[in-house]
Amino acid sequence: MKIVIVGGGRTGRGLAERLIKLDHEVTIIEQEEETAQELASDLDALVMEGSGSSMDVLKDAEAKNADVLAAVTGSDEVNFMACKLAKKVGVDRVITRVNESEHAEIYEDVGADVTISPVGATIGLFERAVTGPGIYGMLSLGGSEADVIEVTVSEDSEAVGKSIDELDLPRLCTIAVVNRGGKLISPRGKTEFLEDDRVIIAGPPDDVITAGKLFHKKNKT
Repeated sequence: MKIVIVGGGRTGRGLAERLIKLDHEVTIIEQEEETAQELASDLDALVMEGSGSSMDVLKDAEAKNADVLAAVTGSDEVNFMACKLAKKVGVDRVITRVNESEHAEIYEDVGADVTISPVGATIGLFERAVTGPGIYGMLSLGGSEADVIEVTVSEDSEAVGKSIDELDLPRLCTIAVVNRGGKLISPRGKTEFLEDDRVIIAGPPDDVITAGKLFHKKNKT
């Protein structure tokens, strides 16, 4: 995949290193000159000095050809603009770091596909967000031991019209809460899922990613 990372700090660098090892084509946009030079020297990636909140910089980075853009700077303002502009140029999948929890909803308004809180979030969590299924929001509990995801049930997903008991959920995954139109539902085995339900899933990192796929578009055959 072609992936554009906005922000070359600890999170951006760590994410880039992992994605490069997986043979993805990585472009990093970093505003600080010294940091950009270090990244260019150390990593097998295209590094561009500039702000991800600039349309000109995103165009120079060929963001329109990217499969994913991840905005992981320490500034919500920069991340927000990067997400907004990325969607404007046609990037299918946009992932963002949300530094202040009260700003989370504004990212949804511009079409961000995944929002991640830095509180307890690991580099691996960002990596799974980039390479995994479409997930509305994610946060981490206990590093690599457990993750919690919030996923929106899509119209043509396997889960629509099925109950928890009818889904092939990984054994250690738990459906914690279902948010249906702003009303929180405590799920039971017979609880059926509807389109646009927001489902909170908790469990081991790899298992919650597997479970999350059940609530998104069915795989094409």
